[in-house]
Amino acid sequence: MSPPNIRLMDGGLGTLLTSPPHNITFTHDHPLWSSHLLTSKEGEKELARAQRSFVDAGADILLSATYQASFEGFGGTKVRYGRQEEGIGEGVGEEEAGRCMRRGVGVARECFDGGKGTVVLGLGAYGAIMIPGAEYSGVYDEGHRSVEELREWHGYRMNAFKSEKDCWREVDMVAFETIPVRKEVEAVREVMAGVNERDGRRFWISCVFPGEGNVLPDGSSVGEVVEAMLGKRSEGADDTPYAIGINCTKVGKVESLILEFEEAVEGLLESHATALSRVPALVLYPDGTMGEVYNTTTKVWEKKEDTTGPWHETIFEIVKRTRERNKWQEILLGGCCKTTPSDIAKLRKRIDELQG
Repeated sequence: MSPPNIRLMDGGLGTLLTSPPHNITFTHDHPLWSSHLLTSKEGEKELARAQRSFVDAGADILLSATYQASFEGFGGTKVRYGRQEEGIGEGVGEEEAGRCMRRGVGVARECFDGGKGTVVLGLGAYGAIMIPGAEYSGVYDEGHRSVEELREWHGYRMNAFKSEKDCWREVDMVAFETIPVRKEVEAVREVMAGVNERDGRRFWISCVFPGEGNVLPDGSSVGEVVEAMLGKRSEGADDTPYAIGINCTKVGKVESLILEFEEAVEGLLESHATALSRVPALVLYPDGTMGEVYNTTTKVWEKKEDTTGPWHETIFEIVKRTRERNKWQEILLGGCCKTTPSDIAKLRKRIDELQG
């Protein structure tokens, strides 16, 4: 069997926007992070400028700027993006919030200028919309802790995109990102089972492993996570992700995590405990940090440790070895926080050299 094809994704949009030439400052007055730019035409132009830089660097896949988008976040937004910020009074109402979220998909599509490119609807964990953020801790508030509660929340946000045909037509795939809680993995699969009954899309689930060990913040092992991602659920339900993997995690942890993922997938396939008939794709977009750790309270990247070696070379060598083991249908590779267009361009060059 031929080794899996590697497709290149974009990098860290939110952190790119805070860097030159964009130099945008996000505070607790901007709970939407990069989605805040969707509140004005001026913001959409700035967003497109940033996302297009990843396309120009060679990305085949763009995620929409909707990771932290939510009705709660728009409701708590008191100013529109702009040089002269316009007050919104009580915040962005639900109808307008839905339109703003859908524009995130449209902006991403426009960045390909009519050319070939995959647009992924990027949806963060529930913890990503909490203040301070809880996608690294998995400590959720009352009312968002059970599978049923999380399914309802994710399903309501999903409907903002799926309910409008013009928007949904532009969505090639759906990504549930930075999931820290195993129950949330189960919840988003149930959401996609409902979505895929009528007008389905391929989707992926990627989890975050921020601690020292290879476990989720809720303590779930990789084996338990992979079973939640791929294990058999409702008979006949189309709820199995096309890809599974890791994002927003230190690059130094990635290789050991991939090996554990591979072992867990093989175990499920051998025991026929999954609806899959073949291996899934791997999605991998670790942090582009060189030792910095994000403080969700202060919203500042803090230097914690020193690392050596260029980020793009480190992750490329890991993926090269993963490709040689030939355990995945396809590899979707990119970067998360602090990954720049320059990093993506360097990865593009190395991938092209490898794949010819």
